[in-house]
Amino acid sequence: MNKLGLSLNLMPSFYHKHLGTNYGEGYYFDPGYRSEIEKQEQLFLYEILGKYGEGSKQPIPSTDLMIQPVDLVMATQGARVVCPEDATLETWGNPWSGLSVEEIERIDPQEAAHHPVIDRIISQYHEMEKMYGNKADIFGIKAGNMSIHAPYTTAHQLCGEELFCKMLDNPAEIRIILMKIWQIYRTIFGRLREILNAPVPHQLNMGDCSACMLPQDLYHDLVLPVNCEITNGFQEVKYHSCGGSTHLLNDFAGIPKLKIIELGPGTDFSEGVKLMPGAEMRPLVDPVPVRNNSSEQVTELMEYIISAISSAPQTLICAWSLDRETPIVNLEAICSTVNKHQS
Repeated sequence: MNKLGLSLNLMPSFYHKHLGTNYGEGYYFDPGYRSEIEKQEQLFLYEILGKYGEGSKQPIPSTDLMIQPVDLVMATQGARVVCPEDATLETWGNPWSGLSVEEIERIDPQEAAHHPVIDRIISQYHEMEKMYGNKADIFGIKAGNMSIHAPYTTAHQLCGEELFCKMLDNPAEIRIILMKIWQIYRTIFGRLREILNAPVPHQLNMGDCSACMLPQDLYHDLVLPVNCEITNGFQEVKYHSCGGSTHLLNDFAGIPKLKIIELGPGTDFSEGVKLMPGAEMRPLVDPVPVRNNSSEQVTELMEYIISAISSAPQTLICAWSLDRETPIVNLEAICSTVNKHQS
């Protein structure tokens, strides 16, 4: 068996149910409030799953601020920012809906980088410096990381369904839209890197959550060339696709500098290992059966995933986005199965 690990992530709704934890705006913009919630989460995980190495009896809050990059860009473009008490930060609307490609091309990335939401992030970083000293970070920038959502996935959120019409009717315009988004990401991260006095990033973490929605020919012709152009400028690349992506695996294998690949439920994981034999494999566990099925069935699912990726050089199983109704016995089934194969 290859080197095997587990990354467990429970949605805020899970902790809201079991602990009554309220997230809201404070969780994302008040580092003191966030640190207290993170301590509560880690203590609870230790109570229920501590024997598997999850959680902590003496929790230490994260010194790194993370907000979904696509939401950050959406906010700079006029989307409404919503911070529910029992869910992650959301951005509502499609700010670029109805804009022509000429209007999109005229958008100034500097305005995005100096948007009030970016100013709030920077202000919060300075608060974190007082709390954590030089360990304070945003998006792992100080470690040489750049974490973004792929231009296509970001464009899907900005434009909505109109993007698919453009891809079919005016494919030549897609590159202009995607490269504008890349300019916005680069400019935002450039400002943050300057504030943090951080090094030039060497690793790109690219989440292409909407990729699986595309047929292979559209992805290959319109999305992959932009992704390759971007990733080729980094030493290492981590690429993420949320859903069933078997039809795109050949294209994923062509992404330059690929070191880590995260593949969503419904993907042929064993085929992914064959096509990307040198990459660390990170299969995503489907949260729906983890919520709805018996613990025996969850164990069977985990055994299937572990078997499918057994020949990868390194594996991190990603049991993410587990919601409020996920039974604790099913969390135990995930942890105990991985633990068995680590022994």
